Parts: sequence; C-alpha cells; structure tokens
Amino acid sequence: MEKLKTRLDAFSDAIIAIIITIMVLDIPPVLRDSWPNYLKLSKSIGIFFISFIFVANMWYQHGTAFEEIDTMTYRILILDIFFLAVLSLIPLFTNMMAANTTRITVMLYGILQALVNIIFRALAKAIIHLQYTDKGAMQKVYVKIYGSVSNYMNPISLLAIVVAFFFPEVALFLYLAYPIIMFLMNSEARQQMYDVAQLPEAQQQDFTTFNADDQRAFRKAQRQIRKNAYKVAEQAAASSLKKPTTPKTPPQPAPKSDFSGRMLPEDLSKWLDQNVNPAQQRRMTERYSRSSEAQRQQLAQWVKERQKQQQGRPKRPKKPTPPPKDPDQRA
Repeated sequence: MEKLKTRLDAFSDAIIAIIITIMVLDIPPVLRDSWPNYLKLSKSIGIFFISFIFVANMWYQHGTAFEEIDTMTYRILILDIFFLAVLSLIPLFTNMMAANTTRITVMLYGILQALVNIIFRALAKAIIHLQYTDKGAMQKVYVKIYGSVSNYMNPISLLAIVVAFFFPEVALFLYLAYPIIMFLMNSEARQQMYDVAQLPEAQQQDFTTFNADDQRAFRKAQRQIRKNAYKVAEQAAASSLKKPTTPKTPPQPAPKSDFSGRMLPEDLSKWLDQNVNPAQQRRMTERYSRSSEAQRQQLAQWVKERQKQQQGRPKRPKKPTPPPKDPDQRA
C-alpha cells in the first residue's frame, strides 16, 4: 500500500488545487464601470477568500495527517476519497452564496463546512489508529486532545449556521474565522500529540487523566522546553562561528617516486623534468621500478654521461632580431 499511498497524496493535492482554481474562475468580472458592479466584485472576492482559507486549511491538515504514516488501509482510502468528493462541492456552494447571499445559501455553505470537518475528523482518527496500533494509550490521548478541540470547534460551526438563519452577512465573518481558529488549534493539538508520544507509556496513561488546567500546564512546560532547546542550539551555532580557524598550509608537491613507493634519485628526477616529456617520464619511472640494482646503477651512469655531454655542448648563439620595418618604406 506504500505506492498507493504516494499516488493518493498526489491525487489529493491535484484535486484541492483544481478546487481552488475553479473558485477563482467563478468570480464574475466587471463588464461595466459602476460602483454597484465593483461592490459586487469585492463581495465575490471576499467570499472567495473565505472558501480559499477553508480549503487551504483542509489541505494543510490533510498533508500533515498523511505525512505521519508510510502506508494506509482501505478504510483510509475510502474515507479520503469521500472527503475529497464532499470538499469538491465547495466551489459550487461558494458561487451560490456569492451570487445570492440569502439565509438558505449561507446556511447550506455552513452545513457543507461542518460535513467536511466531520469526515476529515474520521479520516484523521483512522490515521492515528494506524500510526499507534500497539499503543492503546495514544488512542486515548488522541480522544483527549482532539476531543477538546472538537468541544470548541463544533459550537462555533453550529453557531455560524444558526446566525446564518437570522443574519446571513454576519455569518460570513464566522465562516472566515472558523478555518483560522481551526488551523491554530489543530497545530497546537498536533504538537501536543507529538510531545505526548515521546513520553513513556505510564506517563501517557497519566496524561489521559489530565483536566483542562493540567493540559494547559503541560503545553506551557513543553513550550518552555522547546524554547530552551532553541536557545541552546542558537548559542552552539554562534560559538561555532566564533571559533578561530587555523590557516591552511598549501599542499607541498610530492617528490617523484616509483610505483613501489621508493623515491627516485634526485639527479634522475631533475634530469627527467628537464629533458623528458611526461609520457616518457612515466615509462622510464615504471622501468626504473621494475629494474634491479645493477640496472639502476647503469641508468644512473647513463644519466651522468648525458649530463656531461649537455654541459660540454656549445650553446647556439641567438639569432639577432631584425630591425622593425619602416612603415613608409615601400616594398
């Protein structure tokens, strides 16, 4: 199921990207310059941002939830497809609410948001159960943490639907605030789940008995621990930058040696550098490494004779450089 999970991640990202694109295309352009038309356009853009923030938040929650697992089950697959199917209705209900902002359209939009959240909560619960199969305490921790989040978010969602019946325009602000609050609370809950997962199983069991005050104290303590860890990391990074560095000495050229690791005689090495090209140097060095002591002595004697011949040979006089031609002189 690992490959299928990877393909499902890509499929989900593509669907959510298409949803946002469709919502942009549904915004009606202004064809005639008039204040009422531009006010209508601003209203459509505002409603678009409500849906955009909601869909973007669901994309973030979906991505972080699936990032915690490497495989999946068929239950997760079915829930995810159902979640994407319901989420795909957001552009339709957004367009309806922008074109005709009445209590019915605004209430239907709120009901759709609530339905998306319910399905995603079931999907996230299935992922948590898969991740902590052998840890019964963590399943209770999930209910403890995300249950408190639901206790805050469900009344807000229900309140927005009720307000939409009496004041549709006011409900739009609640729809805008809902995904922002959900994003902040879910991020805090996910961090809290990670912190509790690092504890021993006995302490995880103790966490399930915490009340609201104990949970707040736990979150505060964990934030302080992370803050101290960040300070230590910053100090370590700063001290590493201030550490004096020793100047690097340039590498010295290694003397010539044969392939057995023994150094060539200095006179032979010097003569090779002055009179023999690199290819011949390599061949002579290889031959020198395979030769016997007697052969090496003969080679050294031959090099000395060549040096004497070169020293006794008269140097060729340099040709005098011709004077520069006069540009006015005719050929």
